[in-house]
Amino acid sequence: MTFWLPVLFVVAVVVGARLARAARAHAELPAQLRARWGQPREIATELDDGAAEAWVERGTPSDAPVAGIDARTWDDLHLTRVLASIDHTETLLGAQLLYRRVRDGEAWADSPTLEPVASRCATDALAREQLGVVLASAGRGLGRGFWRLTTPDAIALQWWYTSFPLLTMAMLSAIAWTVFSDPRALLAVAGLAVLNMGVRAAATWQVPSLLTPIRQMTGVLATVERLVAIDALPAADRARIHATLAPLRPLRTIGRWVSRDATASNDLVASAWEYVNLLLLLDANALLFTGRRLRAHATALAGVATWIGEVDMARAVASLRAEPRAWCRPQWSERDQGAIVGAWHPLIPAPVANDVPLDARGGLVITGANMSGKSTYLRTAGVAAVLARSLDTCPATAWTGRILRVRSLIGRADDLASGRSYYMVEAEGVVALLQDAASAPPTLYLLDELLRGTNTVERIAAGEAVVRALAAPPGSTHGHTVLVATHDGELVALLHDQLAACHFRETIDADGMHFDHVRRDGPARTRTAMALLAVCGAPPALLHDARTRAAALDARAADGA
Repeated sequence: MTFWLPVLFVVAVVVGARLARAARAHAELPAQLRARWGQPREIATELDDGAAEAWVERGTPSDAPVAGIDARTWDDLHLTRVLASIDHTETLLGAQLLYRRVRDGEAWADSPTLEPVASRCATDALAREQLGVVLASAGRGLGRGFWRLTTPDAIALQWWYTSFPLLTMAMLSAIAWTVFSDPRALLAVAGLAVLNMGVRAAATWQVPSLLTPIRQMTGVLATVERLVAIDALPAADRARIHATLAPLRPLRTIGRWVSRDATASNDLVASAWEYVNLLLLLDANALLFTGRRLRAHATALAGVATWIGEVDMARAVASLRAEPRAWCRPQWSERDQGAIVGAWHPLIPAPVANDVPLDARGGLVITGANMSGKSTYLRTAGVAAVLARSLDTCPATAWTGRILRVRSLIGRADDLASGRSYYMVEAEGVVALLQDAASAPPTLYLLDELLRGTNTVERIAAGEAVVRALAAPPGSTHGHTVLVATHDGELVALLHDQLAACHFRETIDADGMHFDHVRRDGPARTRTAMALLAVCGAPPALLHDARTRAAALDARAADGA
């Protein structure tokens, strides 16, 4: 007994210190949540690797290929970084549902849970604090790896797995026999220990990849139990989720059996638990009982996790709307005329806001020098349209018009894997857009220096034809909006009956070229190349010859017109 007193004292001190630290952190949480509310997040360089899990593991809705965002557009608009930079969620489940909604192009109104929760959080500080405490207490990692469990066949059960509970009971009986009856039974304990370790090793082909998801069940189900008790959430949602919980509660207990990661946590308790796990096959039993229950209740488990993620996402969107930056809720309309007022880009530290027309069967031809802001303008419009659709929240002063999906052809590069030049990649992309436009819902098409890899005459002729076909494809009843950035001023004149013109201006002085990134109406009128050559010290005679030739070409073009 004397030996155990110091051990018990050390254990009590360690446990007490942990409880005190946890209590202090919990007490400080509300103040931290209040401080974070409505504060812009730092511009991020990457998104948590786990944020795409719900989209990858759960698949996409049947209509996602039409409404969702294709890989080219996703990369063109840098949407991974955009989401990471506007993410106000408290859990990974919330970030996963945010990613999935945007990637699949789901409209905000498609989920009846979202706006009631967002509106309540916007106006009720106590409600958003209650929700925030529950979600933040669950931990940022809530949901990591979890979606692997949300299909009935997630765990492949072998017939011999039924021996796991029998071996566990045999081990407990042998230990009890050794302690209370016959110390010689220790031989039976040793024999069973070897057998159990062999059995666990035989099941390890599944165990390592499923341990994290099985652990997550405890946190997910504990969190949903706390959320359904919050009156601020819609009563119908709480009743629906509460009705599904009874058959899922055993999974919460099973999740506690699973061994802890002693290596990652450097935790003596976790190390001790691992030895207990080896002796009693806790991981293996968790695998068996989880697999059996998931065959009947995987869909309900997915529904519970989705609800948690949606509540977190809705609260996050309310916080996003509360930022001091200009975020607006769109005013949706079926009219052909529309516009974004004061659109700005979330990835630019000090963005310049510009207006964007969104008229059906029309759009803009955008001209200006390199680095003047043309490509950024395209991306700004695209990001605004994506977020307006999926989050009912837009980085702008106002949005009026139709719900638009987005397709783009901005960034291009050679496809080295298949041996195709960027020109071939672009041509295939153009044809794909044309095929898409014929039957697509209202779409915003973003084109940057279309067909830049070919000669001037073909580029201009094909560019005009492509833009007209995208804006008003044959057979379409609604038409689309096209924004095209170009250095070819001739496109402005050729498309003037269908697309308006705008430009970004530069100024050149002894220090070089400067841009204000403000969109102005009409085509660009400046000749940047010759001005830059002059600043850099090109010979005056060369500049004179170039200006003379430019004037002659302008006169020839005017005569041809």
